[in-house]
Amino acid sequence: MQEKDPVWTWMSAAFAMATVIAAGVLAVYGTKPRAINLALLMTARWSFLLFWLAYAGGGLAVLFGPVAQPIARHGREFGLSFAAAHLVHVGLVAWLCLIGAAPGWGLFYFFVPPLLVVYVIALFSIPTLHMKLSRPLWAILRTGGMTYIAYAFGVDFLADPFSRGPKHIILYAPFALMTVTGPALHLLWLVSPLWRERKTA
Repeated sequence: MQEKDPVWTWMSAAFAMATVIAAGVLAVYGTKPRAINLALLMTARWSFLLFWLAYAGGGLAVLFGPVAQPIARHGREFGLSFAAAHLVHVGLVAWLCLIGAAPGWGLFYFFVPPLLVVYVIALFSIPTLHMKLSRPLWAILRTGGMTYIAYAFGVDFLADPFSRGPKHIILYAPFALMTVTGPALHLLWLVSPLWRERKTA
């Protein structure tokens, strides 16, 4: 009997946590559009945290060594957990559309392409499909795609971060900082093998 891939446990737990977050917000604040938007805000932060660990984990391991190695080692699990958790966020957007409170078309035009990239990367993380890609092509898809996703998050988290008072700053500042440091850490991970080669040459 084939052993079950442990990534499904990670994905199920991430999806369940996002569901609990959304359900908790809606249980407290009701199911009007304002409450659904709050649930969107909270689930976005949960899924972004998972994404950031997948994206920046290699750089954290370069900076902090063995302490951060487990994060880098589980990059695939964090990435697919992000994709699973984000389905709850997508479901909340669909709910807003169904009740006639859909976001503006501009948001759809901007955020749907990176959303599709999320699930293209997830699809090619399946071993049978992953083997059909060459290593350079996978590296381009993963790095380019994840950087594009990081950019989409950054547009949200970095938009007028100081314009709405202290509460807004508290909700956005940590995630804005993560969107800035994420690409830098990923770049550090990419160049670290070259740096090690020069050091040992």
